[in-house]
Amino acid sequence: MEWTVAKRFVIILLVIINVVLAGLNMKQKQDNSMSSSQEKAIFQVLSQNGITLYTDLNIDIHPMNRLEARVPSYSKEELETVFFDGGKTKVSPGTKTIYKGESKTLVLSGDRGSFTDQSIKKGVSALGKEDAIKQAERKMEKMKRVFGNYDLSYVSKTEEDWQVEFSSVQDDRSIFSNHFTFFVSDEGIYQVDFTYCEITGTTQEKKDIYMADEALLTFMREWNKGDAARDAAIQKIELGYDLLEQGEAVSGTGLYLEPCYQIYLMEEREPYLVNAYTCQIVKKND
Repeated sequence: MEWTVAKRFVIILLVIINVVLAGLNMKQKQDNSMSSSQEKAIFQVLSQNGITLYTDLNIDIHPMNRLEARVPSYSKEELETVFFDGGKTKVSPGTKTIYKGESKTLVLSGDRGSFTDQSIKKGVSALGKEDAIKQAERKMEKMKRVFGNYDLSYVSKTEEDWQVEFSSVQDDRSIFSNHFTFFVSDEGIYQVDFTYCEITGTTQEKKDIYMADEALLTFMREWNKGDAARDAAIQKIELGYDLLEQGEAVSGTGLYLEPCYQIYLMEEREPYLVNAYTCQIVKKND
C-alpha cells in the first residue's frame, strides 16, 4: 500500500516538473521569438517612412558567441593549385607578398588578396548571368580546399563584367568578412578579390542579440539622415558574423568577429551593417 502511494507521488511530481519545464521553455521561446504583432508593426513603420520590405524576417534568435580568428598563412603549393591551376610561380616577399606566373598575378596583404589574369580581356556583351555564376561557382569549388565553404551572396553587372560574390559559411552562419568577388567577362574570370581570416574558435560567453525588427529600425534612422523623400526597397536581411575588432594583427592573432545583420537594398550594392549586440550601424573604413 505504501509503495502504491509513493509511486503515485513520484508520478505526480514528474508531471508537475514537466509542466514547469514546458512553461519555462515556452517563455524562453517567446523571449527569443518575434511576435506576429511585432512583425506587422515593423512592416507598417518602414512603409510609413518610404521603405518597402521584400523579404521574410527571421523571427527566432538565440544568444551568440563572438568568433576568434587570425590572419591565415598559406603554403606556396596550395596557392599555386587553387589560383594558378598548378602552375609554378615566382614569389616576391615584403609588406605585400606577390606570386607571379606567366600571365597571372596574386597579391596578398594581411587578410586581403587580389588575383588577376592579364590574358583575359574585360568586357561583357554576350555572357549571361547564369553562365557567369556557373563559372564563378566552378572556381569557388576549387578554392574550397584552402578557404572552406562559401555560398553565393550577390550578383551585379557593369559594362566590363559580371561581379559574382560569395560569403563564407560556418555552422550555417555567413561570415560576411570572409568573401570572394569574381569579375567575369565574356572571355572568363580575369580578377578575383577576397578577404579571409581563419576562424580559430569561439569565446566562452554567449550574449543576447537584438531582433531583426530592431536592426531594421536602426537602419531606418540611418537612412532618414540622408536626402529627404528617399524611398528604399530592402531585398534581404541576414544574420551572420563580421570582423569588427582587431587586436595584434601584426602577429596574426587578436581578431574577433561579432554577430551582425546585413541589410541589402535593391538600389545599392553595398549592404548596411548593424551590430547585433549593440544595434548600432557599423561604418567600416576599407
